[in-house]
Amino acid sequence: MAASKPANPTTTTTTTTPSHLIGTRTAARTPAELLTLLGERIKAKDVEGIIALHEPEAAIVDYDGSIVRGHAAIRAFYIEWFKLDPVLTVNPLQTVVAGGWRTWDGKTRDRTASIMGDYSLTQNAADGTRETFTGAFCDTVKEQWDGSWLYIQDNPYPPHGGPAPTAAHH
Repeated sequence: MAASKPANPTTTTTTTTPSHLIGTRTAARTPAELLTLLGERIKAKDVEGIIALHEPEAAIVDYDGSIVRGHAAIRAFYIEWFKLDPVLTVNPLQTVVAGGWRTWDGKTRDRTASIMGDYSLTQNAADGTRETFTGAFCDTVKEQWDGSWLYIQDNPYPPHGGPAPTAAHH
């Protein structure tokens, strides 16, 4: 989110975006790019940049199976999670794009996509050690009418026949 220019010389505008991030808010043009941007913003602990990649009513599935829904709740989720100093590595294995509507200019818009893969996450444990989790994810993203893509569901714990995410302490 870039700082806005004051409307007139007597008006001032404040921003909570760090100066090194101003001007870096690129929109994702593909589901793969959206996943990459999310990873970059998680690494940078850029909460507002992460929020910008989600639709207003997007949802995240938390470790306990609860649903975190909407920008305010997602913001609070990431603020708390970043206290654990997470290091996340994702490996997308399959992306399926479907649906949508053909526009007047022949482009298909308003599509959805599932991005599926596996991940490794290392973060601080309650006892102060570092713990590592591995698991699978299945995210749902949606194309906007301007051609950009946003998250509608971030699910690092999809139900499947395999084992639950595993943890190892270091």
